[in-house]
Amino acid sequence: MLFVISCLSTVSAVEIKLKGYVPPDFSAIVLHEEYVKIRQILQPGFIDEPDPVTIIFYSGKDERILGVRLPEWGGGGAIGTDSIIVPVDRPSAFYSSDLLKVTLHELVHIAVNRTYGYIRIPRWVHEGLAMALSGEIAFDEHIILSKAVLTNSLVPLDSIEKLNFFPEAKARIAYSQCHFAMRFLLDNYGYDLLPELLNNAVKYRNFETAAIHTYGLATSELQDILTKEISARYRFAFLFSDSSLIWFLILLLAVVGFMVTRSRKKQKMLQMEYQEQLETESIDSDSNI
Repeated sequence: MLFVISCLSTVSAVEIKLKGYVPPDFSAIVLHEEYVKIRQILQPGFIDEPDPVTIIFYSGKDERILGVRLPEWGGGGAIGTDSIIVPVDRPSAFYSSDLLKVTLHELVHIAVNRTYGYIRIPRWVHEGLAMALSGEIAFDEHIILSKAVLTNSLVPLDSIEKLNFFPEAKARIAYSQCHFAMRFLLDNYGYDLLPELLNNAVKYRNFETAAIHTYGLATSELQDILTKEISARYRFAFLFSDSSLIWFLILLLAVVGFMVTRSRKKQKMLQMEYQEQLETESIDSDSNI
């Protein structure tokens, strides 16, 4: 059975509606406040917005009734500019199993769609922003990127447009790269340039041109920089994060050390035996004289 919780703040006319199996600790007021913060980052000076955002929490058995379908690894979805769906009994296969973080992730998508939805924003920007602004991050993201570097499995940014059709392993890499790319831009250029980037996309009707005017980087140049950064930071990260692998390496080093020590002792014994043989032969030679 679906039920509705609404929130209308005196600060903004944005209304958050919660429907379905709403987690008991969820607050429409908190979600509303977070949504306003996100909008103000994307659009400084944002105050008012009359259209509500409806968030539906559902179980797997309701999927057909609702007419929705997420990728098998998906933890939530944003639909257009006004609806979010979050399955409560199928936590995301990766990143956050925290339904609040998943919901905030989807709220970022709604905020981007409402602010700049009439221009094409690349999927890697959408997902990178959703992860960066929601605080959603996998504890093993560095391991995912490390293995991707060593197996040459990093995903080109422009191919992430087809993310929903990726298998889970590839999706993990893609999301990790999206997050890394956006954190790289925010850490190196600051949050102030973010709305400038998106406004330039509106101005020039082209994201590639906007990136060049804002950061002085074409997407292909950014791709090369990110690949080098990921490789430099994470190439061998997984070697130090897998405890079983660490113990295996320790055991391997111990075995190698034992074999080296044993080999050295054997060589030393052979050398001593050879020296003794030389001395014996010398004594026998002296006796024959």
